[in-house]
Amino acid sequence: MKNPAIAKAIRSAVDPERARHFFDLLSETDAGAALEKISPEQANLLAALFSGSQALGNSLAAHPAWLSHLEVEHLRFPRRGQGLRQEVHGWLAALLKNKDYGTALGHVREFKQREMLRIAARDLAHPGHVPEITREISDVADVCLEAVWQICRRQLAERFGEPWHQDAQGGWQRTEFCILGMGKLGGQELNYSSDVDVLFVYSEEGQVFKCGSAGVSPASARSQSRQDAAAPRSVMSNHQFFTRLAEAFIAEVSRPAPEGMLYRIDLRLRPEGDSGPLCRSLGSYENYYAQWGQTWERMMLIKARLVAGNRNLAGEFFETIQSFRYPRSIQETVLHEIGAMKDRIENEVVRAEELERNVKLGRGGIREVEFIAQSQQLLQAGRLPFLQGAQTLPALEKLAQYDLFPDAEARALRDAYCFLRDVEHRLQMEENLQTHTIPTDRAARERLAKLMQFKTVAAFETERRKHTDCVRAIFNRLFKTEKPAAPEDRLPREFSGAEAEWEKLLAEHSFREPEKMVPLLREFAEGPGYVHVSSRTVELARRLLPRLLAMCPRNRRTGILPVSKSNQKKNNGDRPNAVLTLSDPDRVVTRLDSFIAAYGARSTLFELWNSNPAIFDLVALLFDRSEFLAELAIRTPDMVDVLVTSGRLRRRKTSEEALRDLRHGLADADQKLWLRRYHQAELMRIGLRDILGLADPEQYLTELSALADACLQYAVESVMRRHKLKAPPFVIVGLGKLGGAEIDYGSDLDIIFVADAPAKNLPKLGRLALEVMDLISTRTELGLVFHMDARLRPDGEKGLLVNTLGANEEYYRERAQLWEIQTLTRARAVAGNFKLGARFQKMAACLADFSKRRGFSTRFGADWKNKIHEMRMRIEKERTPAGKDDLAIKTGRGGLVDAEFIAQALCLENGWHEANTLRALERGREAGVLPGAEKLIENYRQLRRVEGILRRWSYEGETVLPDDPEPYHRVSVRCGFATPEEFREALAVWRRVVREVYAAFFGTGRKKG
Repeated sequence: MKNPAIAKAIRSAVDPERARHFFDLLSETDAGAALEKISPEQANLLAALFSGSQALGNSLAAHPAWLSHLEVEHLRFPRRGQGLRQEVHGWLAALLKNKDYGTALGHVREFKQREMLRIAARDLAHPGHVPEITREISDVADVCLEAVWQICRRQLAERFGEPWHQDAQGGWQRTEFCILGMGKLGGQELNYSSDVDVLFVYSEEGQVFKCGSAGVSPASARSQSRQDAAAPRSVMSNHQFFTRLAEAFIAEVSRPAPEGMLYRIDLRLRPEGDSGPLCRSLGSYENYYAQWGQTWERMMLIKARLVAGNRNLAGEFFETIQSFRYPRSIQETVLHEIGAMKDRIENEVVRAEELERNVKLGRGGIREVEFIAQSQQLLQAGRLPFLQGAQTLPALEKLAQYDLFPDAEARALRDAYCFLRDVEHRLQMEENLQTHTIPTDRAARERLAKLMQFKTVAAFETERRKHTDCVRAIFNRLFKTEKPAAPEDRLPREFSGAEAEWEKLLAEHSFREPEKMVPLLREFAEGPGYVHVSSRTVELARRLLPRLLAMCPRNRRTGILPVSKSNQKKNNGDRPNAVLTLSDPDRVVTRLDSFIAAYGARSTLFELWNSNPAIFDLVALLFDRSEFLAELAIRTPDMVDVLVTSGRLRRRKTSEEALRDLRHGLADADQKLWLRRYHQAELMRIGLRDILGLADPEQYLTELSALADACLQYAVESVMRRHKLKAPPFVIVGLGKLGGAEIDYGSDLDIIFVADAPAKNLPKLGRLALEVMDLISTRTELGLVFHMDARLRPDGEKGLLVNTLGANEEYYRERAQLWEIQTLTRARAVAGNFKLGARFQKMAACLADFSKRRGFSTRFGADWKNKIHEMRMRIEKERTPAGKDDLAIKTGRGGLVDAEFIAQALCLENGWHEANTLRALERGREAGVLPGAEKLIENYRQLRRVEGILRRWSYEGETVLPDDPEPYHRVSVRCGFATPEEFREALAVWRRVVREVYAAFFGTGRKKG
């Protein structure tokens, strides 16, 4: 060779002898003439390439025409994936059209070999850096894999036909397919000799039909065909078709050929590994990861990316597995599991003598950097979406950028990663072998050191040790902290063979039927016997068992709970400082079993509960405190954790805020469905606030009443929109608990409709009122919103549903009975025409003013107050179940009705219009007209809280305590008492005080009362 630039490049090469050898080989080819003209810069580039890779030197000698692709100007910048794809598609489309599949595959292989030569030249000559090089290698892989997939897909469809499936409406849809890259392929971080990790996904199960026309659906083909012979026929299932496609793809990608092999395919990351099917439907993947997904699979899926096939299907896949690979919450104990994974790699995969020399799997190697980045994404990216991504270096940068990881450590990890990847590249490109281990041969080590731009092996080793020691120190800090002793370790390790031990344990924790609960707890921990549950999920379940048992009283019969008589009032009910004790552990476990089955994603749910144990406690408490809310939670299993994690439990909501929420559903075609869905979500929110004590004891009544007001107003607006009315045609006046803003669980809404319209319009308005009631109270598959009761209107059920303000005033003034005037003390405009409502309230206040300045009481006689007392006595006698006065907390002696009648009589006597019972009693205390008011208010509150706890359980108007000892015990616990005896004593005290104040107020004396 006469070119002095080549001679100089050989002398300065890392391996002069090898460089001279390949220059000589190349000079004897068609590229000889071109070599004589190359520039010094290109000569140095070729010398670096020949020194760095025996395999690539041979490749260039075999394809001298590729020398033109190694010109310096072509190598200054990386090629982008789009340019690579355009080049391949340019010739691939023509070959596919001509069905020249063999030639197409040969071209793909040659394209790959040529591009790898170009990339290696950039790498060894140092215009490219690690992120660029790995991205270029990955882009080449994407283009090649996509091309092979197109070829195989076309061949298989021509032979067997097209895969189809039926949608929910029975129509035929083409079944889509995609190939997902995992690992370094997914992260666009491939090496020169990487395996490519892939998953195969198809959209739905179905059938492959052989039709006369390509792309014609089976239904279309049948409708067009007149002869049976031409009709489409099913030749195989979709699963069989896509399995064959996957097999053909694997064979072509990994087959040795004269043009070279493309890639080794690794399928071990698929569900169930080597024993699992090659490809699965989208639904199958969803079920697998929800039920059996493990931590390593979460980390693997973080790097998942579409490589070939249908983009929409890939998007559906990523959406489906999003909560699995990026859980919203996960315990940091997962770090111990990741650390154990690395230990197994070091103990079982890498030979001991190679641990210090393996730059990928050894101590302080590339895998440890990847584990650090992925573990932080696993812990935090579910809550912080900006951390989500498949690449290692960008993940480290974002962690540092958002102060989630020490900046100095992130920089050190980046430097170490790039250094070790450089070493790995130079090891692999030498013979195009998948190696990660630094050789022991002295000459090979010297050559590697020079390729890494170090003058000596010692200098190279010093730098490498600095990086690996730094990585190892950070890794140990994160993953090798001592694991704390776990409470679950004190439980029996197994269920099988230890049934008697478990039964004894459950009996000690107040389970009524331990022998029936042990199988359910076993299913809780290990899953149903007919499915496989991962060891990780079993471990997570076992961590929850001590938490569950801690909520169960140790001695149910004696009721040993840490509630003393001195703080009994303070701890009564589900208050913030109440003891979180389950009243019925058996029922809770049974409900948990149903809830987990409804939730479906067992591993995701247990991760959530372990990372946020308060949610687990809340679910258990919910199942113990409310049967109707438990059923709602099981029907909508993600409702509870959404309410908790969204922070909505901390918010109290007014009727105006609820109405604004409801108006978001204005466009819904099914207004009944929208109202019921919103109502159920709000019931759950209010009920959980009540159970957790996040609201004052009366606050849940206010919020339930605000919800009722909003639903009524929205129903009026919905009817107005339907009939194109510009103004509300009437006002809805609330009476009873609704009027007093004291709606409880399961309360009816007592209402009357009042209009300001001519009498001739009243029948039409009645129909509009019926539409409002229908929206609210008609039972559907989602139940109803509220029961509505309009029987308290003038003349009761015989009277007009909607009547005028004047007609109402005439009735109350001339014909109403005393109890009806009594109801007016609790009248409040709740929806519709509020200006008219204000006029009604003014009229009601006037008519319900029995004070001396008004004198309306003369119609009922001077002894009107005694008549109210007689009415109360009739209620006590007629509505209290015989022999159950001590259980009837509402109608019985000293019950809630006593306090309500005092409040209403106070308002009549003093001319107050105060619809809320508690506020009326407080007003009596402040005015000094209610002797014993302080004691009455305190004890009335206690009784009302017990009523709320009863109603919250069943969502029915329960006012009588159970007479059976077991249910009575459970109510005692829910009310915050240690024993039924203490609860019974407290009830007796509360009611005695209420009756004493009642007797004093009505002047009846204890004997008459």
